[in-house]
Amino acid sequence: MQSFHIPVPKHPEASLEGFLLDCEITLGQETNRPAVLVCPGGGYVYCSPREGEPVALSYAARGFHAFVLRYSVAKDAAGFTPLEEVSWAIGHIRENAQQWHIDPNKIAVCGFSAGGHLALASGVLAENKPNAMILGYPATSAPNIPGADFLLKILEGREDVTDADAEKYDLVSKITKDAPPVFLAATAEDLLTTYGALPVANAYSRLGKPYELHIFQYGPHGYSLANEVTADGSEKMLEPAFAQWQELSVQWLHKTFGPPVFTDKSTSRMMQILKDLGYIKTSGPKADFA
Repeated sequence: MQSFHIPVPKHPEASLEGFLLDCEITLGQETNRPAVLVCPGGGYVYCSPREGEPVALSYAARGFHAFVLRYSVAKDAAGFTPLEEVSWAIGHIRENAQQWHIDPNKIAVCGFSAGGHLALASGVLAENKPNAMILGYPATSAPNIPGADFLLKILEGREDVTDADAEKYDLVSKITKDAPPVFLAATAEDLLTTYGALPVANAYSRLGKPYELHIFQYGPHGYSLANEVTADGSEKMLEPAFAQWQELSVQWLHKTFGPPVFTDKSTSRMMQILKDLGYIKTSGPKADFA
C-alpha cells in the first residue's frame, strides 16, 4: 500500500490523505478500482480521528482505494470553505485516476455527522460531485435554533445568524434528481436522526432516486465503525448491530458501481521470479529445477 499526504492548495490547514492499494502485482482483479473519500465528523470544530483513517483503512481492506479529507474547521471553515475543499479533493482524485489506478466514475464520499453534512453538500452543491454518497448519522442542516446554531455560526463566520442563513445550509431542500445515489446509516436513539438521515431518505423517495436506509434501534450519536478499532476506550462506542453498516455499505457500493471483476489469473509470481533468477529452467511443458 502507498500512503501520502497532500496539502489542499491555498488551504494549508486542510489536507488529503491517500491509501492506494498495490496494483503492480496481478491480483486476478481489474486494477482500476473504485475509491472512497472519507470526511470525518466533529461539528466543523475538528476532524475526528475516530471517523477518519480507521474508516478509510476498513474500505481499503475491502478492495477500495481510500482517502481522508481533513478539511478546514472552526474559524477556517467560515464561508463554507470545506465545500471548496471536498470539491477539490474529488476533482484531484479524478485528475490522477489513471496513475492511481482508480475508476474516475466510481468515487464515493463517506461522511459522518458534520462530515455527513459535507459529504451530502458535495453531492448536491459541489462543482466536482461524487458518484455515490455514504452518510453516517449525518447532519443535513444547520438550524438557527439556540443551542443548535453553532454549526451555522461556524460556517457563516459570525454570531448574528438568521433564518435566511440557515436556509443556505439546509441540504435536503437542495436534493434534486441529479443527486448521486445515497446510503444512510443511523440509530433511532440518536436525536439527530429525525433531522438528518430520515429527511434525506424521504427526499430521495419522493424523487424516485436510488437510496438505501438503515436505522438501527440502539445507540448514541458518533459510533463510527462501532468496533474496538474506533471505540477509543469507551464501551459505549461498541455496538455489533450498528457495526454491520460498513459491510452493508460495501455490498451497496458493489451493487451501485458493479461487482469487482475477476480474471482468474494466478495471484502468485513466485514461479516467474524463480525462472528469472535461474532456479528453474523450462523444458517443454514442464519446469525443471536447474
